[in-house]
Amino acid sequence: MRSQRRQRISLLSVTALVLSGFTAGLATAHPDHGGGREDFAGEGVADGLHKQHDGDEGHLPPVNRNVTLVGKGEVTNPSGAGNTGRIADVTAFGDYAYLTAFREPTCEQTGVHVMDISDPAHPVEVTSAFIPTSDGSYAGEGIQVERIDNQYFEGDLLAHQNETCPGATPPPPNLGGISLWDVTDPRHPKPVALHTGDFTAPDGELEASPNQTHSMRMWTNNFDKRTYVVLVDDEELTDVDIMDITDPYHPVMINDELDLAALFGVDQATPNNLTAIFSHDMMITKIGQRYVMNVNYWDGGYVLLDVTDPRPGKVTLIAESDYAALDEEQLARGNQIVPEGNAHQSELSPNKKFLLGTDEDFNPYTVRARIDTGLYAGTEYTATQASDTKQIDENTTITGPVTFVGDACDPATIAAGTGTALVERGTCPFQVKLDNIVAKGYTSGIVFQNVRADCLEQLTMLASGDIPYVFVNRTTGLKLLGVAGVTDANACATATPAGATSASTTIQAVFDGWGYVRLFGVDIPNQSGKAGSIKQIDTYSIPEAQDPAYARGFGDLSVHEVAMDPDDSRIAYISYYAGGLRVVEYGTNGIREVGAFIDQGGNNFWGVEVWRDENGQKYVLASDRDFGLYVFRYNG
Repeated sequence: MRSQRRQRISLLSVTALVLSGFTAGLATAHPDHGGGREDFAGEGVADGLHKQHDGDEGHLPPVNRNVTLVGKGEVTNPSGAGNTGRIADVTAFGDYAYLTAFREPTCEQTGVHVMDISDPAHPVEVTSAFIPTSDGSYAGEGIQVERIDNQYFEGDLLAHQNETCPGATPPPPNLGGISLWDVTDPRHPKPVALHTGDFTAPDGELEASPNQTHSMRMWTNNFDKRTYVVLVDDEELTDVDIMDITDPYHPVMINDELDLAALFGVDQATPNNLTAIFSHDMMITKIGQRYVMNVNYWDGGYVLLDVTDPRPGKVTLIAESDYAALDEEQLARGNQIVPEGNAHQSELSPNKKFLLGTDEDFNPYTVRARIDTGLYAGTEYTATQASDTKQIDENTTITGPVTFVGDACDPATIAAGTGTALVERGTCPFQVKLDNIVAKGYTSGIVFQNVRADCLEQLTMLASGDIPYVFVNRTTGLKLLGVAGVTDANACATATPAGATSASTTIQAVFDGWGYVRLFGVDIPNQSGKAGSIKQIDTYSIPEAQDPAYARGFGDLSVHEVAMDPDDSRIAYISYYAGGLRVVEYGTNGIREVGAFIDQGGNNFWGVEVWRDENGQKYVLASDRDFGLYVFRYNG
């Protein structure tokens, strides 16, 4: 379903974004590139992922149903800062597993941990083989090893993505893109190509370093004998980038023109809160005479593309899903709430008839914002909470009139007051603005975008304090000021009026549960170029994730990733963060849980993958964010 009036919100901003219904406009770039970057060193802009993987303390009770824990192995953080939040994704190849090192607890000495899993009962880290990222970068979502045999390279090629540590000023010289390593000898990895990717900025200018990349996936095309990798470009609307890495020492960008909303209309007009339309992750599968890429396009849903010929103009749409008007899991519990979208990751079943997708949602409360008085009374808008301030939740609401205090950089110009201060971006850091309005007696703050070309974009402010503190776009700020005739089309060029009066507003939280799983039936014709279909069959959630009693104190109860059993088109394995490992059975009659595991003291599983040892024995690998690697067998 296609909507011509959409605000595009990037991956780096959406995970801390609080979504509500609002009339959206057309933005020109992802907000992390321009609106999401600092205007000056030290202004204080987070990468938007700041809140995504910050788990709450506490955990669910241990559980073990139809699952055998074969073994587990802890990794070592070479920085000495510990493993809390250290581990991200996992992949395995041969007798080795590879775990990406995230940017927590400190964004230093990140990269890829190498583990010997030849004895699955006793996984052991090969600390001397640790694969480092460049200073100021970190690895997270997406890691893979592909066997390459051609005239340019013969061996095992590992690829991981690169993102930039938040608050890195000035930016490090090497950042973004993907890095390729020769792991033919896993104990002695060798760099092949570091930080390669899309070097074109949204304004068309070439940059010294490639755009940040959130995820990636490699595949070799049996028809043209070439190897490709698809990247998630965090900084452009054309965010599905495809490179030819047949010669991995000299990767070539072959398609930087894939904006799936613009090309194929994968966005949808209703519900009108589904505005975060961007690529998050993807898989590639050979089906008959075609290569199919399942792309998880956040609020755009789950998308099936034909990438048999990945060049510009050759990629075609097979099918795409839309979200329902109401959240299915909450509707089943008697609550009528719009869905949040958040198509995160998916896989096709071995028989290519089903697709399981994971909607990731780290906030069990959706924040709804509304202007209550004045010219724009009744207008709903989007607000983004600051990184480390009092959060708007079930116990905290912003309500009442707002007082405009300018840029809040000079305490002498701020009148003492109470309630909510409305602040314009610019001149001084977000932390200074917050400290100044607190000193003047205000109990909450709203910062709005200044005059700029990308004024409709959101960002996450790096600020710490004891009051609610949110960011809104310029249209919202001017509407709160009562500026007549302001629209998304003219807000970016409209000056802030002197002596403006402010309206009243309400910003409150409503429980809508954590992220959960969707089951689709798919019809994918074997012949390239033919359209197919994708239809939702069922949804699945652990019960605690839809219960407000578990909204706090039990860790993140969102789903994260799914791995299909390669031998059985009925079984799948799911990493559910603090919800542990879940095993589900799926089919035309729906989806149900048939196995579960949570360790003593809890788990925090990010990645999940099926792996076979040299004897063909099948195992399930899961990466625990605070520990390392777990090895399982399903007994169902």
